[in-house]
Amino acid sequence: MTRPRYTLITGDFYIRYPDLPRNGPEPDGDTINFLPDNDDLVRSLPRFSNRGPDRRHLGTYGTRFEGIDTLETHFENQHQDLTFARAARDHMLDKMGFGAVKFWEDLPNKVESAEHHPVRGYLLANGVESNGRLLALVYPGEPDLAAADGDPVSVDVERLDRSVNVSLVRAGLAYAELYATMPLELIEHLRGVIKEVRANATGMWPQEAVTTERRVQLTGLTELSQLVMFPKLYRRLVKYFKDGHVDLAAFDVWVRADPVDRDDTALLPTGELGNLHDLYDVNADGIQLQFLPEELMFAPDPVPHL
Repeated sequence: MTRPRYTLITGDFYIRYPDLPRNGPEPDGDTINFLPDNDDLVRSLPRFSNRGPDRRHLGTYGTRFEGIDTLETHFENQHQDLTFARAARDHMLDKMGFGAVKFWEDLPNKVESAEHHPVRGYLLANGVESNGRLLALVYPGEPDLAAADGDPVSVDVERLDRSVNVSLVRAGLAYAELYATMPLELIEHLRGVIKEVRANATGMWPQEAVTTERRVQLTGLTELSQLVMFPKLYRRLVKYFKDGHVDLAAFDVWVRADPVDRDDTALLPTGELGNLHDLYDVNADGIQLQFLPEELMFAPDPVPHL
């Protein structure tokens, strides 16, 4: 029997700092701040990129929802299609039990007030990712499993389906972003869920702009902000255009030039070891996907340049 990969960690979820009301976290669909009941449990998690957990204000830790990637509400002062980016954020906040949430008018990504705050919940944490965030399956309320805080837990498909992570996927508000650190059984299940919601045209999927069948021409950040596309690829394009490029002619060369921070290593659906650049094709007519994002399985990110 394989060793359980997950650790049960109980605590409270924060989406604002009461003592810093205009300088708090900026929750989106797949990230939230978590204050563990036992800080030592967080410190002892596996470190996939040899980077320790980043402890934030009030002792909270940024937490990344494992296995998914929602549209960006704020990435380097840019965003994707806000209809679905904010829908993912609001879905997450609702499922976590924050109740009515109000954002500052002049700081639309920061929470002014929440009906319930903080809220109790727990993580089934897999480890610490390259940005110092906890990588976890996320659940509201008290644990409903036969384990104590800090116990190792084996996650099956039924337990995965109860997570907020999968709730976002089933609502058609999240891509699958799959890493080799996740058990293969759970990866294959997420692929099946994505296939189902794509087929049912749920949520954002009818509006997806860059697909295996649709090619898009891009010349800058303004166009990007209106699109539904795989957020990992979107983030690369934001940085590419911020580097001063005005078309896609050099994008593939730009990605391949940095295998550490841009061209992630991935297992391709062909069974070959490849990279992020194998996901897409760029020509004079624009950019198109070669594979569906969920068909790839990425290797953990290396230690980032500091």
